[in-house]
Amino acid sequence: MKNLKIIVSSFMIAVAINGLNAQDPNCDNNHFDMNNIVYIEDEDFDLGFNTSEYLPEDFDPNKYYFDLNSISFVEDVYVYIDNEKNLPKDFNVYANPKDFRNISYIDPTDETQLELETEEYLPADFNPYSRTSETDNISI
Repeated sequence: MKNLKIIVSSFMIAVAINGLNAQDPNCDNNHFDMNNIVYIEDEDFDLGFNTSEYLPEDFDPNKYYFDLNSISFVEDVYVYIDNEKNLPKDFNVYANPKDFRNISYIDPTDETQLELETEEYLPADFNPYSRTSETDNISI
């Protein structure tokens, strides 16, 4: 019990000392002023190649070549989805699934009808199960 009192007391003393040393968060001693930033201006940089070979003759780096005001934005678009029409009447978004046996999974043994006649697009001797194509002799 004596050790517990010593530990709690030392913890409370440490918290009190940290509280006394804490600074006021509203203090303006370390106020950051954007006007005090020194910018490097009019200094030439050697890029290692001649930029005049790659830029147009009338190129001005200070000219805006794209007007941001020319962009038209679509505002206040409202999309209405009729949930009563597209969802069952007893549908609840927040309900837990009642029966996992009602979940439909894709059975790998089921035949799939693509409704696409592949004969028009594939060679006559095409075999999807062979490792090489007989027409091109290209191995896969």
